[in-house]
Amino acid sequence: MKKLKTVWICLLCICMTACSNEFARLEYESDEKISRKEDHYSKSGSVSHSTDKEYSLKVSKFNGRQTIWNKRYGKDQYLEADISFRLSEGLAKIVHIDGEGNVTTVIECAPESSTDGFVTKTLSFKRGRNRLKIVGYDCKDIQLEMMFL
Repeated sequence: MKKLKTVWICLLCICMTACSNEFARLEYESDEKISRKEDHYSKSGSVSHSTDKEYSLKVSKFNGRQTIWNKRYGKDQYLEADISFRLSEGLAKIVHIDGEGNVTTVIECAPESSTDGFVTKTLSFKRGRNRLKIVGYDCKDIQLEMMFL
């Protein structure tokens, strides 16, 4: 009986570990959840740096959606950003969310599609609140750098 109980506890632990990122996998394509003001994520080994013109992030493990940039504009405008985005496992993307909750993917990254150096993207910011979020699941060793030109 004691052996059976131990086996069940081990199986429960394995299931809980495997399912802990399921929320992130389910929310990855949900614009409704991504556009929410509140973030929902789990991460470990995270270091970030932010100024008006640049943002950098290194994370050992990441699942979920987190706001990485938030700014209000008085008029519509375009900004160019140089982006370097790499990870060793998982799937992640940077999305733009305008004041009306519209979600646009800026760049998506998997291990085989990590950037070599910087890629320039033109971002269209509308009047009002604009946010950038990182969204991902099963992510390991994320390295993100963004410089606004």
